[in-house]
Amino acid sequence: MTYKIDELIALLECEVKGDAKVNITGLSPFFQAKEGEVTFASDEKFLKKLDETKASVIIVPAGIELPENGKTYLLVKDNPRVLMPKLLAFFKRKLKKMEKLVEDSAEIGEGSSVGINAYIGHNVKLGKNVTIYPNVTICEGVEIGDNTVIYSNVTIREFCKIGKECVIQPGAVIGSDGFGFVKVNGNNTKIDQIGAVIIEDFVEIGANTTIDRGTIGNTLIKKYTKIDNLVQIAHNDIIGQNCLIISQVGIAGSTEVGDNTTLGGQVGVAGHIKIGSNVMVGAKSGIIGNVDDNQVLAGHPLMNLKDDLKVKAAQKKLPELLKRVKELEKKL
Repeated sequence: MTYKIDELIALLECEVKGDAKVNITGLSPFFQAKEGEVTFASDEKFLKKLDETKASVIIVPAGIELPENGKTYLLVKDNPRVLMPKLLAFFKRKLKKMEKLVEDSAEIGEGSSVGINAYIGHNVKLGKNVTIYPNVTICEGVEIGDNTVIYSNVTIREFCKIGKECVIQPGAVIGSDGFGFVKVNGNNTKIDQIGAVIIEDFVEIGANTTIDRGTIGNTLIKKYTKIDNLVQIAHNDIIGQNCLIISQVGIAGSTEVGDNTTLGGQVGVAGHIKIGSNVMVGAKSGIIGNVDDNQVLAGHPLMNLKDDLKVKAAQKKLPELLKRVKELEKKL
């Protein structure tokens, strides 16, 4: 799909430096952008690395010094982040009207079955031997690989991709909008979420788990990862291979989890951090910063599991310790 840069320039009311007739194919994050795509740089860490993105068009604040690197720059008066609602609405793909339970353009592979009251949207592609249970909603442009099973009341939103040999348990939601808002004139204003969710092969998603679509770019669940019931994975997260994510874990946006990592039940994970590979984190822990590879951790604040167990053991002795301190204070 291509977009007219003239319309984007008019929408943003910006000045142009460079080729004002370049063809644009979409919007992408700064470091993931490809030639022909648009990205934006509002923070200092991106403005210092304008040569490092492959995007053809970069939206930047007006009044900054720009390198001569053959790219097209759109100079905006407002902070690019404030313009995000307009920008994302411009690049959001238009959806076709729902007309039939199974739309004519849907492709259903050999041996696949679709249950009662399931909706199969426009341009959906189901591989071979896919099983769709009753009351499932599969929206426009979704692709599902061979031998995958989708249980009842699952919703898979538009343009998401599910690999082969996956299992999605009842009530899961794949591709719901991420929790994306910016302050515009003091009001919380919704940002369209134009990315998708990519789930690789041999992944299992538990009942009533929710995986949000990316704001720009995709949320990614890599192969052989198993996710329990009632887990929340936010927009633009990347979950590595062979991970185990246990019930009621919540992972905030733009966080990356390495391979072979296990997060115990009710672990809370902050956004914009990296958790290494071969990490185990005990139940009810809180992760607020980067975590290196090959560790066994627990607690909040997070620490080595053995140290956390000592802290918990010591906490049981606090009432008696306080009593002894008060007695000593009286004697003094």
